[in-house]
Amino acid sequence: MKKQLFKLLSLIIAVSVFTACVIPAGAGGNAFAERAYANIVTFSDCQNIGPVAYNNFGKVLKVMRDDGMPEPDSVLVGGDYSLILGDYATPGIIQLREHYQSVYPNADPDDIICAQGNHDLKIPAFYPSGMYDMGTYCLYLINEDDFPWLQFIRNGAEDTVKNTAADIKTALDKMISGGDTRPVIFITHVPLHHTTRNFCGDNMYSSYIFNVINEAAAKLDIIFLFAHNHSGDHDDYIGGSVNFMAPGDKVRIPMADKRGEDCYTEEKLNFTYTNCGYIGFDRNHETETSTNVLTLGAIRFFKNKFVFLKYTQDGLFRQYEIERIHKATSTETAAQTQAKNMQRNDSAAWNRELRFLEPIIRMFMRFFSLMG
Repeated sequence: MKKQLFKLLSLIIAVSVFTACVIPAGAGGNAFAERAYANIVTFSDCQNIGPVAYNNFGKVLKVMRDDGMPEPDSVLVGGDYSLILGDYATPGIIQLREHYQSVYPNADPDDIICAQGNHDLKIPAFYPSGMYDMGTYCLYLINEDDFPWLQFIRNGAEDTVKNTAADIKTALDKMISGGDTRPVIFITHVPLHHTTRNFCGDNMYSSYIFNVINEAAAKLDIIFLFAHNHSGDHDDYIGGSVNFMAPGDKVRIPMADKRGEDCYTEEKLNFTYTNCGYIGFDRNHETETSTNVLTLGAIRFFKNKFVFLKYTQDGLFRQYEIERIHKATSTETAAQTQAKNMQRNDSAAWNRELRFLEPIIRMFMRFFSLMG
């Protein structure tokens, strides 16, 4: 075990020497002039070689803060924290926590909630898939194990996705029948929309989940965040690396019994659908609809609307507004956003990893920041 950890830390040092970056000055703006009662940061796909993506997170978050972003109520991450570490995500997640507190020193690093991606083992830091009461909103977390990639060749993938859809339906039906009108944010790694990724079969069973969510979204304010595609290679037609689809827009949903470039149905969205913001790298075809930029997202809660921001190192890049179905209640706006009853896969193991790795990674980060 000691030899393995030594190799791991040596590898972190080796790759970090070549990837330190300079933090640029943030651009001014008025994106935060209006006071929101909750602010949520979103991003995904950190799997660079070395600490580049984690540095990007800290840089863009600092630009947000300098523009007036209050300390976030939650930070939602859509998966993929490693590339060359055998899918071991803990060192990456610790770097995120360190960068977060470097920008907001009084923030709780446990506000960072990480979904599992296809490059992540089921490590102790993750939370099980399911619905969580966050006070001001409800979070539905879907790990990659429960909505996998490569569905067209995965044994049992269709049953897995059907079971996940059934769990989602149970949770949403309970909210509706109980009169709970708080917003619901879904975060997962694999998207719902039809793409050419992996011969159009990467998420061929997503319709089971889409149909459940879209039906419930006629009665609830629902936001769906995805990751995984790294933009334009597969998402040019919905905007590339910075995409946003509002209720009423048409979305292509894969057919569960066929796969191919034309094997989709067009469905009208009842919910907001957008990527988290890619922070590690993107793949773009440079078409007129795609972008070639890494971003951090933000969702701002107001009584009558949601405001969605995408920020780069140069400042505010895109802004969208969505009118709410349900106005926020006074109880909702006064609630403290927190993760109630969230239990990690293995809290004891996660705490042991933190005790051992956190001070070492903190030391390396300080060293390389001096180099940059």
